[in-house]
Amino acid sequence: MKVYIRTFARISRLDPEPDIREFLTPMEARRLSRMSRRAIWTCRTVLREAGLERPDAIVTGTGLGCIENTEAFLMSLTGVSDAPLRPTAFMQSTHNTVSSLLAIHTKCHGYNATYSHLGISFESALRDAMIRLETGSARNVLVSAFEELTPTMARMLEKYGYALQIDQDGKVSETAVSMLLTTDPADALCVLEDVRLFRRKEDWETAVSQAGPATIMTREDCAARYGGNLSVTALGVCDAAEGGRDALIVNDFYGKNFSLVKLSALCGN
Repeated sequence: MKVYIRTFARISRLDPEPDIREFLTPMEARRLSRMSRRAIWTCRTVLREAGLERPDAIVTGTGLGCIENTEAFLMSLTGVSDAPLRPTAFMQSTHNTVSSLLAIHTKCHGYNATYSHLGISFESALRDAMIRLETGSARNVLVSAFEELTPTMARMLEKYGYALQIDQDGKVSETAVSMLLTTDPADALCVLEDVRLFRRKEDWETAVSQAGPATIMTREDCAARYGGNLSVTALGVCDAAEGGRDALIVNDFYGKNFSLVKLSALCGN
C-alpha cells in the first residue's frame, strides 16, 4: 500500500510568525509556550487544507521537547530566577506535551506517540506513521516535528559535540512542521517511498548508494538554509515534497545516528 504526503505546514526562521488568533483565543495563547502555539497552528492549518476534522493518529518527533518551559521551571526551582515556581511550566516541559496538546485540540482519541531521539526524532516518527498506514492501522496520520532551542541549550549541545549554527542575534534556529500522511493519492504532493534508520554508517552509505537516481539533500544542506536544530531535516522533507520530484533526504547526525527519507514524484509529474 502506497503512502502519500497530502499537505504540510511549516514555520522556520525564513517564515513570519503566524497569527494564532484564528485557532486560539488570546487567553489560551498566553498559557502556552511559543512551541505549543506553533504546533497548534501547523496542525490545524494542515487539517483545514486537507478538509479533515481530526486525523486517525498523531505521531510527533522532538529532539529536546519544550526547552523554554524546562528552563523556566529549573531556574525558578534552583533560585537562579526570581520568578515564582509555576507548576504549569513543569507540566508543559515534558517531551510528549505537544503531541498530547494536538490530540486534545483535534479530539483525536487514536494512536498517539512521541519520539525523542535527538537528530533522528522526526525520521523515527515518520517511520512509525508509515508502518501504520502500510499495515492498514490508519488511513491518515498527522506527523510533526518541533524544536525550540535557547542560546543556553545551544551552548550545552556544543559543549558535548553537537555544534548548531547560531544566527547574528545569538539564537539558534527552530522548527515547526506538521504534515498529513495518507493512503489516498487524491491531491497528494508526492509518494513517501521509504524511511529507514541506521546505527552503522556503512549500512547507511550502502542504502543511499542503492536508492536510485534522485535529488539528494543532506542535513548540512537543510542547516545551511534554515539554521541548525535537531529536526531541521523535517524542513528539508517539506522542500522536497513541495518540489514534487524524486528526492532523497539523508541525515548523518554527527556520525552517531543515520537515516534516509525517499520521496518520489506522482505519475505524470
